[in-house]
Amino acid sequence: MKIIPDIKATFGDTYFLGFTEKKKFDPVTNRKTEELESYICKISSSELQEQIEVIVPLTVAVDNIKFNQKVTLQEVVIDPYARSSGGGSFAQVVLRCSAKAIIIDSNDKTALERNSGQK
Repeated sequence: MKIIPDIKATFGDTYFLGFTEKKKFDPVTNRKTEELESYICKISSSELQEQIEVIVPLTVAVDNIKFNQKVTLQEVVIDPYARSSGGGSFAQVVLRCSAKAIIIDSNDKTALERNSGQK
């Protein structure tokens, strides 16, 4: 089951905090390869009051987005899955969040730019 949320109601205002590269996994060797699969972006959510991770494709130019810049997530899908640790009998539900794109909000400046010149 996939969940397609109302972006504004679910996340509120969103701000870009950075990204890491996700590399492909080779099931034969049981190791990560050097080939990139996607980017994992860290996003601050005003509605959730926490940081979320959003997976985006390699076509998204995440290196052009400044730290703490207001962004808009496009075509977000939340895909829940269960994970157990160490062969235990309890499972943890994890919500994997992916988006087709992250767009810079053209009406907003980063928090650093907004606060410059203030004492």
